Amino acid sequence: MNYFDTMKLGFVAMAYPPPEGLFPRPERIPGAPFRPFFDPEAAKWHMSRTQELGGEVTQLFIPPDAEQAMLEDIKGHAEKTKQELELNANVIGLAKTETRDEIRADLEKIIKIAKFLNVKILRGAYGRLQIAYSRFNKVWPLKDHMQYIVDNLKEAAKIMESEGMYYALENHCDFTGKEFAEIYSAVNSKHIGCTLDTANGFTVFCDPNEDIEYLAEFTIATHIKDMLVQQFQSPQGLPMFQARGCAVGDGHVDIQRAVDLLNEKSPMRDGLHLVIEHGWMNLDGVEDPGAYNRECLVKGLAYLKKCIGRA
Repeated sequence: MNYFDTMKLGFVAMAYPPPEGLFPRPERIPGAPFRPFFDPEAAKWHMSRTQELGGEVTQLFIPPDAEQAMLEDIKGHAEKTKQELELNANVIGLAKTETRDEIRADLEKIIKIAKFLNVKILRGAYGRLQIAYSRFNKVWPLKDHMQYIVDNLKEAAKIMESEGMYYALENHCDFTGKEFAEIYSAVNSKHIGCTLDTANGFTVFCDPNEDIEYLAEFTIATHIKDMLVQQFQSPQGLPMFQARGCAVGDGHVDIQRAVDLLNEKSPMRDGLHLVIEHGWMNLDGVEDPGAYNRECLVKGLAYLKKCIGRA
């Protein structure tokens, strides 16, 4: 059966950044606890732009302590622009004694927010773009490192099952697709799955097209990303090939094959969100990075529509 007609399109905010200065970001206070900055006006702007570009999904990073009035405003605008929302949450730390109470408290708050906003799937990641949080950590044996992720996801599964929610952990520059498939299999819960990033395999030196083969059957959320392997010359003698972000359809990821596999194997293929993300864009010689990202997004969105028969 073909589920392409039911799939919903969208994009992350950084793939279509607002014009410079439209939503000023406050300076971070030195020493203050880090919380992802969330601007509800910027979020509403993105919902409106997503609708105008033919999309139906907006990914938001709402903090656990968001005020009810702001949530009501976001919900109202989502209904006005006919957007299905995606929210992020962290579950890594649920299996550690010293962090689990804090992590669980924040997770419970996000679940409450998600239910208010009619969100069923929460998404998150483990990798932090650092060697220590990847398969290349030489101090932490790989199997033990993977087991740590399994232990945390099993704790998350108990919560998700009791709340009727789902959690999707992204392949986020940390493990290979094959290793993540082993992780999801070990967790063995229909309430835990993958946020498939279609290009992140390049960051752990494997073919992302193979990762897609391994992960399609576990995928319940997505980041549709493309990257182009380019010739790279360095006076320091670094490797001659480098993967750089590009518009979806312009790189070395077989996007058509990816969506075909998701249509065939994803447990959430009926209504699956196909969310475009850019990463590590080649900005050499680009005068206006924001405008360039917006241009690439429009191009990539048109390509993705063609892949699912909506051209």
